[in-house]
Amino acid sequence: RQSMAGNPRTPDLEAFPRFAEASGYTGQLEAGDLLYIPYGWWHWLRNVNHLTVSISFWSTTKPNDFSEGVPKQFTVGMITRVRRNLECMVAEGDKTGLNKSMLELQEAILQGRHEDKSLAAVKTLLAAVKMPPELQDRFLLEIIQGRFGIDWQRHVRGGGLR
Repeated sequence: RQSMAGNPRTPDLEAFPRFAEASGYTGQLEAGDLLYIPYGWWHWLRNVNHLTVSISFWSTTKPNDFSEGVPKQFTVGMITRVRRNLECMVAEGDKTGLNKSMLELQEAILQGRHEDKSLAAVKTLLAAVKMPPELQDRFLLEIIQGRFGIDWQRHVRGGGLR
């Protein structure tokens, strides 16, 4: 994925006139700092000196082969894909509302609302990969509580990026 608007300092406003309305956050990381960029967030960065390291994680694993049916037990890599696909599935309805949607799933789990339409859809995916029903809530809560509903700004010195 890459923005077609080009460099955000000199975007192609003729092709992308609404980019002029875009706003963003700025900040400078120091030694030992880490910047987590959530799924689906566009970002642009530049180094201010030669001692900067930027690491991105991209999975290049081979597609799963289900030609002989769904395996009885999923590998760690397969479960990682389930986590990613689950977020993509939830984000399909409203990519800008992923955080809200995930927190609504958490609320449905914690309140025992198993008839919740979104929760039922997610659990259908987990059942398809043969995850036992008794493990599904814990699996979902681990995903949600580790990534969503967190005020990341409180971890940034100086009050965060504004």
